[in-house]
Amino acid sequence: MNRIEKKMGRAKKNIFLAILFSVATLIGGLYYFGAFGPHLLLSKATFKHLPNWQQDNQSQALLAFQRSCTTILKKSPDAMFSALPHSGTNRDWQRICNAANALVHPDKMAAQQFFETWFQPYHVSNHLNASGLFTGYYLPLLHGSITPNKQYSVPVYGVPSDLVKINLGLFHQEMSKKTLVGQLKNNVLQPYPDRAAIMQGAISKTAKVLVWSDDPLDVFFAQIQGSAVVQLPNQKQFIINYASNNGRPYTAIGKILIAKKELTKETVSMQTIRTWLLQHPEQRDNILNQNASYVFFNVLKNKDPLGTAQVPLIPERALAVDTHHIPLGAPLWLDTVAPQNTREKSTAPFQHLMVAQDTGGAIKGIVRGDVYWGAGETAAFIAGHMQSKGQYWILLPRM
Repeated sequence: MNRIEKKMGRAKKNIFLAILFSVATLIGGLYYFGAFGPHLLLSKATFKHLPNWQQDNQSQALLAFQRSCTTILKKSPDAMFSALPHSGTNRDWQRICNAANALVHPDKMAAQQFFETWFQPYHVSNHLNASGLFTGYYLPLLHGSITPNKQYSVPVYGVPSDLVKINLGLFHQEMSKKTLVGQLKNNVLQPYPDRAAIMQGAISKTAKVLVWSDDPLDVFFAQIQGSAVVQLPNQKQFIINYASNNGRPYTAIGKILIAKKELTKETVSMQTIRTWLLQHPEQRDNILNQNASYVFFNVLKNKDPLGTAQVPLIPERALAVDTHHIPLGAPLWLDTVAPQNTREKSTAPFQHLMVAQDTGGAIKGIVRGDVYWGAGETAAFIAGHMQSKGQYWILLPRM
């Protein structure tokens, strides 16, 4: 083999290695960003790995966890707590709950010691990517009336009598987390009416009106938030809370307005969406109806809204999660940022111990969460503007 042939051979080999390296890099990148589908990974950590763990006052998180324990203690002891690795059985969690309930008015040090004694932190990632999106929600205010009139004409519905829910897991074990919602007509289950049909009166004879509102946008955003305070003309108040939905897929209207180039990713927020809808009343219904999902409410006796776990939520300690990946009741150390105040577009670190206690139509993914901010103007501002990258660690029982 002459010198030229050797050089050509080496060049071909280098080209092959370069192509192989490029393909490996591409596959690695796709794996990192979850292009092959979600895959939850847990990496064992210590409490020293949790950013600013020592600075957080976990006493409110312990109260939130105690509230979740009311549900955990009712579960079958021998059943697995979740499909998540290292999550143990319900009995493991019930032991922890009994220890938690034995603490009365714990201070910061006692709460911190409790979590460090009973739990082991694990860093959560999707493939190798530990970063995800964290948003916020709040308790909005609705002005309403028990009886309709010219001012109060927008119905807020309870669960319709003809709504049928089917747990598909009863028929196929692999579909245990799938629920079908429909309407039975002539012994045939059909999709339940979408938002557009409901707004046109499709369920007026089958659903009770809990209250009549004076603003269709307030009702829409209350459905997005999952609860609201209703204030009557006599100033009396009560809370309505998520009870069910029509089973239709949730569509974020913010994404629709971005696609129409009416808003941008940088400017979209609950506040800018509302402003746009108010400025374009002729397009309002068409935009809202593109979110086919419709929420039904019930009236609560307590003063705090309930999450999916059916326990009262504590502001800045309750986190809505995707229960396909994260079990309700699990503590989570959240490391992200949040809008700081209503006057400046600034953020501050938000590093707190949360408890998974709620879900949401837009909360999908392994590293994904929605922080409950409570009620009031500040809560509304923070929730409406929060679009933060972050990470979290899940706390699971020490074995």
